[in-house]
Amino acid sequence: MVSIYHIGIVQAWFAALLVYRKPNKGSADILLIVWLLVIGLEMLYSLINLKYFTWLPDLIIIPLSYGPFLYFYTKLLISRKPNFPKNFFMHLIPVFFFIAASLFLWRPIDIDAVNFLKKGAITWLAIINFGLFFISMLYYWWVVFKLIKKHNKTLNDHFSYRSDSVRLTWLRAIALWILGGFLCSALTFFIFFLQNIFPFNPIEIFHLGLLVFTFSISYYGIHQPVLYQRTKQKSNKQNDSSSKKETHELGEKLKKIMISEKPYLNSELTIQDLAEQLNESAPSISNYLNKDIKVNFFTYINGFRIEEAKSRLTNSEHKNDTLLGIAFDSGFNSKSSFNTLFKKSTGMTPSEYRKLNQL
Repeated sequence: MVSIYHIGIVQAWFAALLVYRKPNKGSADILLIVWLLVIGLEMLYSLINLKYFTWLPDLIIIPLSYGPFLYFYTKLLISRKPNFPKNFFMHLIPVFFFIAASLFLWRPIDIDAVNFLKKGAITWLAIINFGLFFISMLYYWWVVFKLIKKHNKTLNDHFSYRSDSVRLTWLRAIALWILGGFLCSALTFFIFFLQNIFPFNPIEIFHLGLLVFTFSISYYGIHQPVLYQRTKQKSNKQNDSSSKKETHELGEKLKKIMISEKPYLNSELTIQDLAEQLNESAPSISNYLNKDIKVNFFTYINGFRIEEAKSRLTNSEHKNDTLLGIAFDSGFNSKSSFNTLFKKSTGMTPSEYRKLNQL
């Protein structure tokens, strides 16, 4: 099992390097780098403790920090103002407390032996730590699921497309997988705890699961884009007459740029991208769309894409184009979203629409 730690150290720190070299890093990426470095340090300490200095205390308390890391990583990904959280270290107080307790007792945890319950204070430290760790995981995973659910409810006001990176589907899947692993490990620990015998070292099993988790979150984290860029906010202090005038001007600017420059052809267009092109703030565009046109950003942009697709489907110059090609050329990022939105708008599939309107 020593190979687990060698692989874990190299994997965690190499992944941290890759995230560090990632272009357009956000605050979430910085926190992920720190998290990967911590995982690598834990693997290194466990390797030293297992192979070289077996008299060192077991700092299995470090995983108590993984719940806060996951929570704040998710929070920074979906935050409109992704500043590093000031209260992050408050969530690590249990970690610091148990590290201090382990150093004070200064004894390794002989967990893979008979009579585990007769090891003294270090035994109860391990039991309390495991219980607190289990509660921590349940709490932070539940909070993360709530954050992702709340985030997905607001996507239509900010994004013109759907993807796993935007919906954070990958993060929710990883969280569910690792939570299932913790539940299984808790059940195993409880069963062997009642029998007062541990035929294998559950710490090594935990590190094996941690190895898979590290690979998963680093792989997807490297490919996860920053969802919300920093933008300058314009002041909202204005009277009703000036507000109506600016709203009218914004509507004219928006209509003009949609016709002349066709920004909707960008399959990954966000409201922030459009705001930069218009030299306006994203909230002002969102307010205009929601209050004056009564549509959200997603519906507004995809309406233009559907009209673009309809034009191409009925144009003889594009009669040899495939439906997938027309979908991509119209700004859609997948065939499924193209078919779904097109049929919802016209009542027909793209192929039916093309046959009906063939010249």
